[in-house]
Amino acid sequence: MNKHIEYNKKKFSRRIEQLSVITKDSSYIPKFGSLNGYHEFIFSMYEALISGRKITPKMELAITNIVKSYAKHLKDSTDPKLYKEKADFIDSTLNKLNIIKKKLNECNYTVSYTTDKLYFLNSIEKQVHNRGSLTVKQMKALNNMYKQFDKKVKNSEKNT
Repeated sequence: MNKHIEYNKKKFSRRIEQLSVITKDSSYIPKFGSLNGYHEFIFSMYEALISGRKITPKMELAITNIVKSYAKHLKDSTDPKLYKEKADFIDSTLNKLNIIKKKLNECNYTVSYTTDKLYFLNSIEKQVHNRGSLTVKQMKALNNMYKQFDKKVKNSEKNT
């Protein structure tokens, strides 16, 4: 086993150093509460390198991709233009979420329906804060919710 450890240290010394830095970066991998499978995979590849496990070409490619992904993360996190775009997206999305919540309250739906929709909206809000992004499906769902609530408010205004 010592032979494999020494072989990996010799052949993959640079990758071991890089993965060591990646695993210690708390802005990339949170120290506590990370349930992300990708983070576990990074630790697994690092452990494979330092424990002397045989590194297959597929594993080597995966390790290279981890390092490339981290390099992109570093570049993106230090780019002021991208930072400003993300901050603007977060602000505008949170404003839109507040508008949707206000419309929901005006609709006078049942308590359980309102609670379910608020739970969804709060989870979206949490994701926007944490990731600074939304999926296309989430954006469509929010758009449909807004249309539905807006229509309900307009219909209730007509009837009164």
